[in-house]
Amino acid sequence: MAIPLVYLVRRALDSESQTLATVVMRRKTLEIFVTTLTLTTLVVALATIIGVAMAWTLHNVALPFPNLSRALVILPIAIPSYVFTFCWISLFPELQGFWAAVFILVLSTTPFVILAALSALRRVDWSQHEVAQTLGLNTFATFFQVTLPQIRNSVTAGSLLVALYVLSDFGAVSLLGVDTFTRAISNLYRGSFDRSTAAVLALILVAISGIIISIESRTRSHSKNFRSSSRIINNPQLIRNFKSRAIASVVTLVYVLLGLAFPLTLLIIRFFSNAAVIDYSNLLRAALSTIIASLLGAFVALLLALPVGILVQQGSSLARFADKGVLVVHALPGIVMGLALVAFGSEFGWLYQTLGLLAFAYALLFMAKSVGAVRTSLSRVPQNLVDISATLGQTRSQTFRRIVLPLAAPGILSGTLLVFLAAMKELPATLMLHPTGFETLATEMWTYTSIFRFSEAAPYALALVLVAAIPTFLINRPDLVNRSDKYVSGEGDLS
Repeated sequence: MAIPLVYLVRRALDSESQTLATVVMRRKTLEIFVTTLTLTTLVVALATIIGVAMAWTLHNVALPFPNLSRALVILPIAIPSYVFTFCWISLFPELQGFWAAVFILVLSTTPFVILAALSALRRVDWSQHEVAQTLGLNTFATFFQVTLPQIRNSVTAGSLLVALYVLSDFGAVSLLGVDTFTRAISNLYRGSFDRSTAAVLALILVAISGIIISIESRTRSHSKNFRSSSRIINNPQLIRNFKSRAIASVVTLVYVLLGLAFPLTLLIIRFFSNAAVIDYSNLLRAALSTIIASLLGAFVALLLALPVGILVQQGSSLARFADKGVLVVHALPGIVMGLALVAFGSEFGWLYQTLGLLAFAYALLFMAKSVGAVRTSLSRVPQNLVDISATLGQTRSQTFRRIVLPLAAPGILSGTLLVFLAAMKELPATLMLHPTGFETLATEMWTYTSIFRFSEAAPYALALVLVAAIPTFLINRPDLVNRSDKYVSGEGDLS
């Protein structure tokens, strides 16, 4: 994690102190700061409210086809923000500016909160709700006084991912013309090649990320995490009255239409309207390159994240520091990571412009997702099962291998799939680090989108969404979710 940060500090120190002060204090920097902070705050607030409401609805209301509804609501996470933007502005070219960016980024990031909230709701002991109702609390009061305290940590973690995503987003803000730190940094690097000024702006972005991460960490530390394999009632009594089901169905349908049906329909129409002129061999080659590079990046991220996540659970101060560090790096724009690794790789001729360096960039950019999955999955392992294993004479390594790892494995796998998904969608770092002739779906799509040739870009965008839908489906597979819940509740076979 030190590689990009050291690079930024070195670049910033290349400027004179007066130049640095001018950059920090100028009016344009203040405007970029306000825009970035306002955009992040609004997107986080809206995505959190919508995400928690959608998760609660999916978990508590008897919707038709519940598993399909969950899958459709989560699938927008597979669509990169620049693909959302590409779809909307191809039909509505006047869609530009700040509020358009809020709209697009809320659609892109809400599934992060839905996933986190759904996961937490599955672990709630619903007998407490029956007690609250016998005490006269209505549905809303029960949610805020009983449910929310139990899912707050997970929701906060999802909101943190949303905030870091918005801070590092490049595609949507660039296409919509919104001056955030990411766009300003990219323009400086690509336009004037003023890397010192860009590094100063990137360090301001690092400081903002650090403050947000600190707030999330304090919120988590003030919450209690109850770890037990016993729950009196595992699932809630579903709401089945017609009015509630109708409202929930309409809300879910509207979100699916805006977040999934519209972009997919447009991409499919564009695809078939140009089917005769598509270079299918190049499309297949780009898809395979995307899968190979992303899988390798996810594997490297898992290898780096496992020791950090394990040591965090054991109380290591160094691991806690690394945990916060990878979150800061997660908020860096891809172009900063790309330039840092270009400078790093140029010192080693055998490493520069290789697939391994590209995979390493993916691992560094998205390792926070893997570390968070490892840490969270280990924290959910019921402590009483670990204690029972110890009383039966099992060593710590045996307990970890036979009890902890099987229970934590589904969550760790989900984190790895999230890295795989994020790596497939990464654009700036891929543009800078991909080996010569090694084009991915994202780079091919951007090549055409940047010159407003939307019809040529559509096949690559559709292929990217379809390929990204595979890990998205695996993350939310109902059978894996149910099996994991049974293990935690003591119903599964751990032998």
